[in-house]
Amino acid sequence: MTKLYRSRDWLTAAQITQAWGAELAKDEPHASGHEQNLVNLLLMDIVNGRLDNSGPLREGRRLALRIITDDNKAGFIEGHQLIEPIRHDQDSALHRIAIMKEAVLDFAQRYQLPPPTWWRDDVAPAVALEVGGAAAAWPPKMSRSLGKQPRVIIYLREHFPDGVPPPGLCPRQGLITEILKWDKTLKFLDEATLKKAIDADNSTLANQKTDTK
Repeated sequence: MTKLYRSRDWLTAAQITQAWGAELAKDEPHASGHEQNLVNLLLMDIVNGRLDNSGPLREGRRLALRIITDDNKAGFIEGHQLIEPIRHDQDSALHRIAIMKEAVLDFAQRYQLPPPTWWRDDVAPAVALEVGGAAAAWPPKMSRSLGKQPRVIIYLREHFPDGVPPPGLCPRQGLITEILKWDKTLKFLDEATLKKAIDADNSTLANQKTDTK
């Protein structure tokens, strides 16, 4: 199936994560874990705007994302505009979000992953992450709760567009309670995971303000 992707300059997020996850898993029996890690990382980058400027120049813009409409047309869209579709129905959003080839290769390089084989011919292999002199294995070491962070960031973007206030003004336990009401599937959300999501979101907002100056 991936041979059919070689001539495509974009694929849906669902196609990318399914095929690429299987490649990264190689002969391992549980490819679904690799696919889910890719989903989590992609969604986190999307909602934080990291893919917005990594696409080819089209109509004077470099947006790497497209949204496929109900009449099967694709239009430019920015990552923050996908917060609501992802929150409402993540599975459906993965099939409607189209990502340009250049953005996927940039994503692979950023996370130091082997690029998808169907787009690998014209790109240098990603540099392996060295830890103690040995190449790091995929999936990279990460918190067990990493999968919660994209959804937490979506909540933060909706309710704190200017950034989350300090704990003295916004007690974290109260914030956790409100987030769990908003998405009961998060279940055991701890302060450490919440802090990572807040730090990531506030950092992105700070970078966006710097870029607009």
